[in-house]
Amino acid sequence: MASIGNDANGRKRILFLDPRDGKRKTVRLGKCDKRTAQAIAIHIEALLAAQVRGLPIPPDTATWLKELHGELREKLVKLGLVEAPKCMTLGEFLQSYLERHTHVKEASRGVIAQTVRNLLTYFGEDCRIDSITAGQADDFRKWLLAGGRSPRQPKKPKALAPATVHRRLGHCRSIFADAVRQKLIAESPFAGIKRPEARNRDRQAYVPADVIERLIREQAPSAEWRLLLALARYLGLRVPSEPFSLTWDCVDWEKQRLRVPSPKTERSGKGFRVVPILPQVLPYLQEVWDQAPEGSIYIFHHLRQRESAKAADRGFWGSVNLRTHFLRMLKRAGIRPWPRLWHNLRASAQTDLANTFPDHVVCEWLGNTAAVAQDHYLQVTDAHFDLARQWGGPLGAVPPPTRSASCLHTPILSGGTESGTQAAQFAAQQNTEVQCAIWRRESQELGIEDVTHRVASSCSTVPSQKLTLSGFEPEF
Repeated sequence: MASIGNDANGRKRILFLDPRDGKRKTVRLGKCDKRTAQAIAIHIEALLAAQVRGLPIPPDTATWLKELHGELREKLVKLGLVEAPKCMTLGEFLQSYLERHTHVKEASRGVIAQTVRNLLTYFGEDCRIDSITAGQADDFRKWLLAGGRSPRQPKKPKALAPATVHRRLGHCRSIFADAVRQKLIAESPFAGIKRPEARNRDRQAYVPADVIERLIREQAPSAEWRLLLALARYLGLRVPSEPFSLTWDCVDWEKQRLRVPSPKTERSGKGFRVVPILPQVLPYLQEVWDQAPEGSIYIFHHLRQRESAKAADRGFWGSVNLRTHFLRMLKRAGIRPWPRLWHNLRASAQTDLANTFPDHVVCEWLGNTAAVAQDHYLQVTDAHFDLARQWGGPLGAVPPPTRSASCLHTPILSGGTESGTQAAQFAAQQNTEVQCAIWRRESQELGIEDVTHRVASSCSTVPSQKLTLSGFEPEF
């Protein structure tokens, strides 16, 4: 029978006679109360009895062992009371991790597989997963920053971009957190790793609306390309996944709203979002509708007639190459390409919309969060500096709406067509009315009387005539 001994400073030890060799053995527990020591002694007696008599371990002891980790378990292993756990190698665990994560899309699995290759290259397939320390994880981070690129990309620099390292270390955290939940390791070596800054300001660029209008007017080869550029710049759709998922039943002509399918977020319960069809977009959407083949389902019917669209329907949207033709249009127009062609159009759209509408509204339309928008989308433009330079009111006061820098103040440059001019007039009218209401409310709350008068006077200059577009459904 096991007995409990007391040591100095409240430490406890368990002494028992091992019937397997007749020797008296000790398990030192350190500081603990008597009741805990007695409970452990009962489990040790049950383990001894099970081994001597060849009986199964009692359920209570088996449950206790299942949750037991750390130094005490190692002591029981050394005494032969518990079998040493079979530790998986890194290669075995990563393979099982990929096999179990069937809930993610194939394209996402491919991105995770890049991190898996990095781990196997650095640590080796035969490395025990429980042998990786926090120090080695930090060395892995440094290796990614210095030379983590795959040898299959010899023309690119060996070092990965900080944003890429940030993303891959995030995958490492998820992978080793899964190992902790699987009881393969006690703690994750990547839990406290500091990731590089994900935001790369050098790759951010604000694209003025008149640049896109020039491309639409002079270089876009078809109506679908004109609509694609407008959707990306004014509504911030993710290209190509969201435009290529649009069908004609997504268009609400009466309310002038567009239901945008979102393949990126559908697994997280956000399969679509509803956005307004801005006046800057409406003429191009109408043009595509007028030219659409009889019985066509998708809005971008002709652009989808490519082999890569089949892979896109399986989730591999990266195979749809619209960038090459976009670069050709920029070259013909004599416009220097900006980094991240499509993403910065989306970021420019959110920057402009944020100048007019509340943050929660813009984020709902763009399908992201305020935190993500702040880190990766919103930018400071020249118009903001011009507005500050012209603003002579007291600090804290709200500038008048006539000095607002917003995408909705940008006229539609449609080659002088009647629809483009009317759309621009409608945009300015609607935007001024909205801004007047916002600034009037904020000025009253702040008690800024002079701003209220200035806003009211600017509101009185809004044209009262309604816009009428012939041939559009519905008329408004």
